[in-house]
Amino acid sequence: MNAASKIGGSGQRLPFMRTIATQMAAVAGAWAIVSGGGNLRMLALGTTAAVLLLPFLFSLEAGLLAVVTFEPFRGILRRAQYLIVPYSEYEPIHLITPAISLVALLSLIFRHKLGMLWSTPLARPVFMLGAICFAQIFNPMQGSVFVGLTGAMFFLVPMVWFYFGQSVTFEFFGRLFKFVVVLALVSSLYGVYQIYVGYPEFELYWLTQTDNYSSVNVYDVNRALATFSNAEEWGRYVQIGCICAFGFGIIAKPGIGRVSWFGGGIALIGMLTLSGQRSSIFGLFLGLSVLFLTGSRTIGNALMRLGLLSLPLIIIFGFVNALSPDEIYDIDDNRRAEKILSHTARGTLDPASEGSLSARLETWNQVVTAILPANPVGYGLGSSTLGANRDGKRKTERAIDNHFLSLAIAAGVPAALLLMWILFRASVIGTRQWIAADPAGLRAGYYRIALALLSTFFLNNFFGTTFVIYSVAPLCWFVLGWLGRDEQDPRVRK
Repeated sequence: MNAASKIGGSGQRLPFMRTIATQMAAVAGAWAIVSGGGNLRMLALGTTAAVLLLPFLFSLEAGLLAVVTFEPFRGILRRAQYLIVPYSEYEPIHLITPAISLVALLSLIFRHKLGMLWSTPLARPVFMLGAICFAQIFNPMQGSVFVGLTGAMFFLVPMVWFYFGQSVTFEFFGRLFKFVVVLALVSSLYGVYQIYVGYPEFELYWLTQTDNYSSVNVYDVNRALATFSNAEEWGRYVQIGCICAFGFGIIAKPGIGRVSWFGGGIALIGMLTLSGQRSSIFGLFLGLSVLFLTGSRTIGNALMRLGLLSLPLIIIFGFVNALSPDEIYDIDDNRRAEKILSHTARGTLDPASEGSLSARLETWNQVVTAILPANPVGYGLGSSTLGANRDGKRKTERAIDNHFLSLAIAAGVPAALLLMWILFRASVIGTRQWIAADPAGLRAGYYRIALALLSTFFLNNFFGTTFVIYSVAPLCWFVLGWLGRDEQDPRVRK
């Protein structure tokens, strides 16, 4: 009787508590609206962080899906804030995912103890790389510690997702990246809108205010960003989604499921061409090559698969001409899609003719021959970021567009070599796991997708900065951790 009374009393109090919470939220919202845009923004960001943290109370996997859902839309939410506040170089929205990631990591450490940070052979070099990056936060050569903390958001925080990859189930890999495919398709629709209709006023305001994104302009037209923070992020995300879509199509049984996955992959190829990201197109071709060739068992079958790989190139360039720069400038500015597609075709079919490539090579030569020999142990974790640029401590005038060289400047040459070793070791693990798995089974299919993604990590970090891109870097480190979780399997270590 007493127990029943207690339960009943608790149930009666619950609606009352909900009413109080709802009223408090309403009062806080009204206060924020009346007091100004800054307070409204902080309330919105706080609410977003709380909503993203809530799924972690149920499981790590639910929380990761929530954060992955938020990331592709961070860019447009960042730009939409200027509907209520004036432009600022310091945007607190970028603190949400790092804060949540660190809280989730601390929860894992509390549950599994500190030893989980180096519990597998692949985790040990990752822990060493993290320790080096953490020490470089306080390097005085980069300027203030604030610059180092800015660098930590790009270099160090995404590495936390390595441990998430080690802590989830094997099957979660498929659930997560199926989700990524859907998000890539949905978010890309807004990129199509930007190309064919144009930017809304609040995004045009952001473009006119920011002084750190000159590459948005291509032949006198603004390239699309979709819902992301920049065009490179859109291209890399679509590239990952496209590879996964074809991978899941290969795994799926013949029927509507397989057709849907392949249809999604083809649609994402079209989206990738509209992004104007040539390095992502090269990465896509490399990733699809690995994906298809790992499924071949004979030389004849491999040659047939190589022939099939020509289909994406036909889709991309079948109806697009690689025009000269003067011809592209002559295209009317209202035909934005035609200009972007011509730019994409020209840079992909004849990359050596692009001025951006020669400028990139000049910057790399400066890094290798002057900057790194002068100090091979690192200038500070934020020395290659915009934070260092504002403090006058940035080491190059132009963006480096090479993650390995950026890491070498920031944390030292040993750190860059350590990252290369981590990627190589993960590739070895994935290859051995794929060989040991049943060729027709789900495990082999997932490992084929992971190996395809790994190949793009090498390329896109050499011709880009994939491991510091907001929505992409966490996924990359997650894949590495997911592979590392099975490293102690006897089939892998023999």
